[in-house]
Amino acid sequence: MSDLFAFPQFWHAGAGLTVGTLAGLLHFHFLALNVRLFTKGRAGAALLLQLLRLAVTASVLIALARLGAAAVLAGAVGVLLARQWMLRRQRGAP
Repeated sequence: MSDLFAFPQFWHAGAGLTVGTLAGLLHFHFLALNVRLFTKGRAGAALLLQLLRLAVTASVLIALARLGAAAVLAGAVGVLLARQWMLRRQRGAP
């Protein structure tokens, strides 16, 4: 059983899921802020935030890709989980 967890792919996948979820939470939190900036007419700040948001998310996924396929796939799953959580939170669902 201990040999199962000796493989770095399991650790990379776990780290990818954790980091991807955190990056996704930040990404979608700032997306909500981005929408508020656009609706208030602050297009310059909104575009800058949009660029920063996308650059950070892409950088995280690229860093995970350097760890391997398991890490980047788990990171993408983490981003999707964060998306689902933020959508439910915005809708007020339990």
